[in-house]
Amino acid sequence: MSQKEPPSFKNIEEMAEFWDEHDTTEYNLGEPEAVIYQPRSVVMTVRFDPGDMLTISRQARRLGLDKSSFIRMAVKQYLQNL
Repeated sequence: MSQKEPPSFKNIEEMAEFWDEHDTTEYNLGEPEAVIYQPRSVVMTVRFDPGDMLTISRQARRLGLDKSSFIRMAVKQYLQNL
């Protein structure tokens, strides 16, 4: 059985509807491409004592930053000084 070329789609909704109703094995989709996922950042949970959190909040506000940005900046400065 020869494979057909998939149609062109106007938008993602049209494409989704088409593939919901058709079998991908009937179409020539080309060779799959390798995808290497490289996250931009990693999320980490850190616990602080209430007093430290109050100090962090005050310092962040003084610098016009949110707490997360202030902590990230402080850690980066610390790491640069190692």
